[in-house]
Amino acid sequence: MRTGRGAKRRVWALLAAGALLTLTLCAPVSAAPVPAPAAPAVTPPRTGDAAAPPANLTAKDWVVADADSGAILAASHLHDRDMPASTMKILTALTILPNLPPDQVVTVGPDSSQVDGTKVGLVPGVGYSLHDLATAMLISSGNDATVALVDADGGSTAVLARMNTLAGSLGAHDTVAGDPTGLDSPGQLTSVHDLAVLGRAAIHEPSVRPYLTVPRVSLPGRGDQRFEIQNHNLLLNRYEGTIGVKNGYTVAAGATFVGAATRAGRTLVVALLRTAPEFDRDARALLDWGFAHGSQITPVGYLPDAATGLAASAAGAGPAGASARTAPRADALPAPKVDEHGGILHSIGPTTWIAVCLTVAALLLTMATRRLGRRTRRARAARAAAMRARFAAQDDGGVRPGRVERPPLSRERRPNRPGYRPDHQATDRRLGRTSTGRPIDRSTAPVRRPPAPPRPDPAGRGEAHTDELYYDLPREAPRERTYEAPRRRPS
Repeated sequence: MRTGRGAKRRVWALLAAGALLTLTLCAPVSAAPVPAPAAPAVTPPRTGDAAAPPANLTAKDWVVADADSGAILAASHLHDRDMPASTMKILTALTILPNLPPDQVVTVGPDSSQVDGTKVGLVPGVGYSLHDLATAMLISSGNDATVALVDADGGSTAVLARMNTLAGSLGAHDTVAGDPTGLDSPGQLTSVHDLAVLGRAAIHEPSVRPYLTVPRVSLPGRGDQRFEIQNHNLLLNRYEGTIGVKNGYTVAAGATFVGAATRAGRTLVVALLRTAPEFDRDARALLDWGFAHGSQITPVGYLPDAATGLAASAAGAGPAGASARTAPRADALPAPKVDEHGGILHSIGPTTWIAVCLTVAALLLTMATRRLGRRTRRARAARAAAMRARFAAQDDGGVRPGRVERPPLSRERRPNRPGYRPDHQATDRRLGRTSTGRPIDRSTAPVRRPPAPPRPDPAGRGEAHTDELYYDLPREAPRERTYEAPRRRPS
């Protein structure tokens, strides 16, 4: 009993320690007080506008703008730099696709299947058209397709240099490309302003726009097999007028999104950074507000002209010093904002922390249960061994101590069968005694006989059948009748 109680105490102590560790990991860390910014983070509409922008948005940084005129209707943290995740593939597509024919066949190398992150499952050694690779990169965010396109266009170093040059030509001066796939890379940054610029350029670029609204496509696999991929844009076919553009997600960057929609001849573009995985909620709210009040809003700014930047990049006349843009140091990443996203690391959202905490709790519970089971089995085996040793020490001629060997019961001493009735004891005429060993009294003992044969019915209704057993009891001797004269009462 002491062993079982001690094991239970240790199990409860282990569970309490795990719960404390879980609460410690999930508890928000108090951040140092941040001095108040000189300008408001949210850029509200100008005085006299009809409505304020949507409130209670999940995204930390967001912007909604007119894709045709470039007018910025409202924004929050417009130029705050953060990690872009897979929205960086928009800049990759703008850099690579205008230079390669869509029918060009690209053989996938082994480095494409070894890349981290999301992959669509391209088979090394198989040739894919540039159209299929671009579709896989933009609708399913396939990093293997992105690596194949980068290898076909000169390699990662050359493509990254051109990407940074193109970003400067478009006016996206907050953007620094460090990985064409958008995977987390030291110094790779962007802002919602720049994402809106890139999204606006993508929907105006003829070599990129057709891929943005493809719902699904079938790609070749091994041999004659094919597999299907689908678009990850949650607005496509769910929000009226959606024309793109691209979503992204990494653990460090959180969810990011660039979207665009057209209604009544007007096109709006939205960009979100560090939002929830259900990014479509914020995007719907901003687009609905923009379409409802965009004509009544005085713009708070304007995006650079994407057409001019693309033309300048195609002609090789980028701004001076654009090609010399280098990635900033790793310590130039944005400072953690723990008060906004909770947890020890600001880059991990609450959903991820909840999953981690549940996993840790389940692991601790499993370990405790297995440990308790092992202790119980060991204690049970020890008790069984001790009992066997005690019996072996007390063994005498193969008979356990305290056990008396009884002779087998005779027929007369066997226990009665089920259904036995003591008031009708069976008799054994061959032995001349009952089953209990008493002598038979033939004057009172019942006699068992087989059922009588069928007898005709006196009423003439046929024969009467019976399968019962009858017991013939000896008849009682007739009593002698005596007459006694009634006694007279004394007068």
